[in-house]
Amino acid sequence: MSSPGAGVEAGAGAGARRLREIRNKIDEIDDAIAELLIQRMRYAKQAKEEKLRLKMPVTDLKREGEVIERWREHARRCNNEVSEELMVRIAELVTEYTRREELREEGMEEGIE
Repeated sequence: MSSPGAGVEAGAGAGARRLREIRNKIDEIDDAIAELLIQRMRYAKQAKEEKLRLKMPVTDLKREGEVIERWREHARRCNNEVSEELMVRIAELVTEYTRREELREEGMEEGIE
């Protein structure tokens, strides 16, 4: 005969295992996001090099606006499962950081708006 709490403990064990599985999936996604950001920075550096080769300005605020709008559209397409505000903030952070890095590498930090 089992004790009255035995079923609860077994259920808690299964729940803890399920939580661990979910957290592992979240960790995998976080790892993928980090790797994609690294890749993005590499491509941004290549884009900067091409802009310099073409004698174009490093900063392109129109392009930054397009990037931010694309992130906003992702939120809209998923019915704001992830809010537009969050997506816009992430996009702004990524584009601002990228711009600062590009300008810093060129010694042009003073030109940041």
